[in-house]
Amino acid sequence: MRALGFAGKLAVHPRQCAAIKAAFQPPAAQVERAQRIVAAFAAAQGNVAAIDGQMIDVPMYRSAQRVLARAGL
Repeated sequence: MRALGFAGKLAVHPRQCAAIKAAFQPPAAQVERAQRIVAAFAAAQGNVAAIDGQMIDVPMYRSAQRVLARAGL
């Protein structure tokens, strides 16, 4: 479901919530990269930054912020 762009799912019973939350949590590698992107962008003071030879601009920064929000960070 997450691969199709969904960010959540409806639960009909409270016992389903833990499984749904676990299924929609971003992988640890994605969270780690998002943390690096946010840190690099902050260090660049809003200018374009680079991580692993890849340019990091505002849309990528915002995407990283959404990943961290989904991870609860």
